[in-house]
Amino acid sequence: HKDASYKTYRAFFSNISATLELPINDVELRLHENIEFGSDDEKAMTKAIENAFPTAKRRLCTKHLKDNVQHYLQDRVGVSTQERKTIINTIFGDQGIASADDTLQFARADSELKDLCANHPQFLKYYEQSFKPRVEEFVNAPNRRLGTKQMWTNNNAESMNRVMKVAVNWKPQHAPDLVDKLFDMVDFQFINLRSALHHSGDYMLVNSYKQYTIADAIWKTKSDEE
Repeated sequence: HKDASYKTYRAFFSNISATLELPINDVELRLHENIEFGSDDEKAMTKAIENAFPTAKRRLCTKHLKDNVQHYLQDRVGVSTQERKTIINTIFGDQGIASADDTLQFARADSELKDLCANHPQFLKYYEQSFKPRVEEFVNAPNRRLGTKQMWTNNNAESMNRVMKVAVNWKPQHAPDLVDKLFDMVDFQFINLRSALHHSGDYMLVNSYKQYTIADAIWKTKSDEE
């Protein structure tokens, strides 16, 4: 039930927000003023985040947004495959609406899309009333703020979500057991990240940090403290 989902999300995020305002072991935790949430386009979740963290910045997963447009064009409007590709590229391509460098380029791409979809008034109504505002606020604006054209997705979160489900064997856990499993998962992630220093895992250092690489043979001779 849509309303039930919203209430569940709202309770969850509100609890996190309230907890972060309390001192833990005499250490006061405060939300960073630039805290940012990324999510898919699930309305119940995004509404709950806005309710619990009204000053936080938000981003939306472009893969989910793209999938939503694909499905709408195909299932609701019946647009051909080639035309769908052209429309998607006008929204998410390098010179598209989502990656526009400024308001002028955004308006130009927006006008181009409307010309392309002149024969699809149903899609244009959906685009104007629902889709365009979300792309402008939660995709284009954050990218312009950060000076990037990279389309953000929550693929990494989806991957970790599966890792967590495997860790608990897809079954509910008592809170202490869940905390232990989450701790072990994070600890394992850090072990993998550190292994990039000596080329013995699944990660590698980016070019700007390559000078810190240590040969695996030398690494093995060092103490824990070293």
